[in-house]
Amino acid sequence: MGEEDGDGETNDLWFVIGEEEVACERSCIAALSKPLSTLLYGGFAEAQRDRIDFTHDGITPRGMRAVAAYSRHGCLDDFPPDSILELLAFSNKFCCEGLKSACDNKLATMVTGVEDALSLVDLGLEEAAHLLVATCLQAFLRELPKSLSNPEVARLLCSPEGRERLDIAGNASFALYYFLSAVAMEEDIRSNTTVMLLERLCECAELPWQKQLALHQLGCVMLERGEFKDAQGWFEDAIAEGHMYSLAGVARSKYKRGHKYSAYKMMNSIMGDYEPAGWLYQERSLYCVGKEKMADLQIATELDPTLSYPYKYRAVALLEEDMIESAVAEISKVLGFKLVTDCLELRAWFYLALEDYEAAVRDIRAILTLDPNYMMFHGKVHGEQLIEILRGHVQQWDMADCWMQLYDRWSEVDDIGSLAVVQQMLTREPGNSSLRFRQSLLLLRLNCQKAAMRSLRFARNCSAHEHERLVYEGWILYDTGHREEALAKAEQSIKIQRSFEAFFLKAYALGDSSLDTESALSVVQLLEQANSCASDNLRKGQAYNNMGSIYVDCDLLDEAAECYNIALNIKHTRAHQGLARVHYLKNRKKAAYGEMSELIKVAKDSASAYEKRSEYGERDEARSDLNMATLLDPTRTYPYRYRAAVLMDENKEDEAIGELSQAIAFKADLQLLHLRAAFFDSMGDNANAMRDCEAALCLDPTHGDTLELYSKASTKAEPQS
Repeated sequence: MGEEDGDGETNDLWFVIGEEEVACERSCIAALSKPLSTLLYGGFAEAQRDRIDFTHDGITPRGMRAVAAYSRHGCLDDFPPDSILELLAFSNKFCCEGLKSACDNKLATMVTGVEDALSLVDLGLEEAAHLLVATCLQAFLRELPKSLSNPEVARLLCSPEGRERLDIAGNASFALYYFLSAVAMEEDIRSNTTVMLLERLCECAELPWQKQLALHQLGCVMLERGEFKDAQGWFEDAIAEGHMYSLAGVARSKYKRGHKYSAYKMMNSIMGDYEPAGWLYQERSLYCVGKEKMADLQIATELDPTLSYPYKYRAVALLEEDMIESAVAEISKVLGFKLVTDCLELRAWFYLALEDYEAAVRDIRAILTLDPNYMMFHGKVHGEQLIEILRGHVQQWDMADCWMQLYDRWSEVDDIGSLAVVQQMLTREPGNSSLRFRQSLLLLRLNCQKAAMRSLRFARNCSAHEHERLVYEGWILYDTGHREEALAKAEQSIKIQRSFEAFFLKAYALGDSSLDTESALSVVQLLEQANSCASDNLRKGQAYNNMGSIYVDCDLLDEAAECYNIALNIKHTRAHQGLARVHYLKNRKKAAYGEMSELIKVAKDSASAYEKRSEYGERDEARSDLNMATLLDPTRTYPYRYRAAVLMDENKEDEAIGELSQAIAFKADLQLLHLRAAFFDSMGDNANAMRDCEAALCLDPTHGDTLELYSKASTKAEPQS
């Protein structure tokens, strides 16, 4: 018979550890694993003993008491971390899978940041605690790129030994190192960290395309580091694996090593063997001069109008010919659809040459919004220093003046100008969370997601009040795809204090789904509540504009028109677009066209305004507007689809395919690929139809129309094959 402990549990087994004995229940310990069951009930001497010596089994008396408690109750809730670590080691030694899983889960919940992760990751790797290691990696990833500057994190992630340890634990993968190397390249492409991560990426590569990509990336990094011989070697290795794009890398490396003619000949050969592409002509232009160079750059822009370099080169060439205003116009073309710091800097220098100091400072402030650490003049002068130098040449505004300027820029649909004004206001009030939030909204409008998220995080961190912080956290959650959590943050904020931004966030998150009329009108009520709270007309105008859109969706056109007119009265110029839609739905097409023309008078460089007006004009007017939209922003896909559909209606099948192919060459867009697949299908070209469907489904595997078309094309292709 065994003895009962104070809890009424029967002890029939004691583990001796040094001078202490730990009471256990034999059947409970045996149930932990098959090896323990065999030890305690099989043919071993221990099966006949009631005292077993565990002095040399690497566990303390306290750890063994934890094993005994877990064997009886099956939970770890009350154990301190060091006991759980002992339990994990014990579970591995005696193959206790249930205990190991429980320890793994418990330790994973203890990881709250990088420091916790660093203290536990080595043990997790040694004990093959997969969830713990994954949680530690997640903690490192959350703090990227900052965590890569931690020597201990870098030692684990960047060194060959660290990768090997992660691989043994099953946590090293091509995807992990591709992500890490991409972050490192964006942070500092020339750093040793970037090189080491790409070397680890090569080690993880198994499939041919993975090896090609990793080797090519290493070649690109070596080029940036000025190690041209090594770069050429990596590119040649990539070519040996079948990566033909690396041929251009070899040509660039040769050029950098002084073999200009060899590089030119190589690019000529490549262009003779492959389909023409904008980047190929841009690359070859580097190795020639004069008219030939300009011709290559012109073709590059025609084939891929999103490439920045041709615009920059032509702009500088115009400057050298003393055609400064033309140079500004040329570089402004790319800034109309892609806000990038080097193009903004170039335009700022052009404005300085024109002595248009206000415009130059505007562009410098926009640069500092995108990258607060940006160094101008070949990395020698910080943007703030240049603004200070120009201080005597521009008008100085106080905060009241800045608000007036912001209203004017907003009503003129001048997003870059608005961005510059907000940046100036933030130099006076860097801790103003409301201004940081407005900055993030403007950056989102300009399609600068990374900078927008940085501003939004600044807004959250600067918040002096809990209700404000909750709103900004809600927007961060919403922008990262967590709609329900964003709604919860908005409701928490409203409970603390009713505010415009809290109601607006709640309305926006609720409105981002298919709503019936009753639900949609409840969103309108939320926006009305938002407008009843203190705010400025810039935000109230946006709320009225959103209300108008909801009323249109509910077919309440008079109410929509009223909201849009209120928005226009408080200088929300974009409301012209909503009012045009109301006119159109009331069968007043000419009035709709006129309304959009009013918007274009103010926003004359707005591609979206021309695109929208095309819906209300006659065919020739529509075609003219869409051509202008493409000229202003070649990345917008609707104009290409419209022109292709018109050509298809006119039985000009090859031209219709060509129109779509022109855009697909530089933008692999789902709608473009689907439409071209549909055209190929109607022409009986099943192979190309299936190819485009497969490409579209890579972008969105759940796209219903493409899935249906793919099934149809596959069915047709089967009898032929």
